[in-house]
Amino acid sequence: MTIVDRSSEKSDLESAGCKRFGSLTFPGGDGNRMDGSCSSWGPGGPSSSDTPRLKTGGCMGPTPGATVYSNSSAITADRPKEQVVMTSGDGIPLPQKVLFPAERLSLKWNPGFRIGSGLQNMGNSCFLNSALQCLTYTPPLANYMLSREHSKTCHEPGFCMMCTMQNHITQVFANSGNVIKPIGVINELKRIAKHFRFGSQEDAHEFLRYTVDAMQKSCLPGNK
Repeated sequence: MTIVDRSSEKSDLESAGCKRFGSLTFPGGDGNRMDGSCSSWGPGGPSSSDTPRLKTGGCMGPTPGATVYSNSSAITADRPKEQVVMTSGDGIPLPQKVLFPAERLSLKWNPGFRIGSGLQNMGNSCFLNSALQCLTYTPPLANYMLSREHSKTCHEPGFCMMCTMQNHITQVFANSGNVIKPIGVINELKRIAKHFRFGSQEDAHEFLRYTVDAMQKSCLPGNK
């Protein structure tokens, strides 16, 4: 039988340079708690041979990279405060500016409107005519344009796509049963997109995208 002097073992460990940490608690619900001791458990956790040593206050040097759990708030790093962003019910941030309130949109045709006029092909302008007809017969957009609400508040001295579309849609519904030439839109073709050329066959979907984009820019303040 071997007799171990606990006091001498403790002094030997302290003389070996073992630093004392605060009270450390390890997760897992096993109740292991180390007071005034440190541990160097590797990735595999404590072995059965280490358990008696923990109970007797044994101490080993900490392994670099080992995770140390503590219930002390002093060593907890301050987390940056999260920025509060106002969102709607679907989680999408609210817009900085509302161009037209949703509650004022009318998805149905206002009573009294008849079918408008057709558009004459001005020479490879079928891409333009088809896109204009799609926009003209979109009820919410047509109702807004025919109310002339935009032109009453527009202060743009130069090109304004919203004013151009308002004049075109108004002319279409004022000439029901006839055929008109979309001269107003054709004259602004290069302002809608610089690479568009009158007489060239362009893509209808591309023209539609540039037209809607130009209409949105007309509603936003500033040039950029």
